[in-house]
Amino acid sequence: MWGIIPAAGTGSRIQPLAFSKELLPVGSRIDGGTERPRAVSEYLVERMVLAGARKICFVISPGKSDILEYYGGSVYSADLCYAVQPRPAGLCDAIF
Repeated sequence: MWGIIPAAGTGSRIQPLAFSKELLPVGSRIDGGTERPRAVSEYLVERMVLAGARKICFVISPGKSDILEYYGGSVYSADLCYAVQPRPAGLCDAIF
């Protein structure tokens, strides 16, 4: 099962941020005995994996490489891919 996360928006209503809004730290997690900040999108990814998604696709805009750097190629038990939406064209365009 695929999970799709539309993340190509600019976040203009919460600017200025030095990073993508999907990486906004909310809460924390324990990683190897160390407490680390948890990105808001991690909650969504975790729920998708618990629901059975084994592949997750982030739809990002050309300048959002920080999401790719944060997550890499896999998270939990899911493989990740990234689709670049070249220009803002709405949620339906991101899904298709």
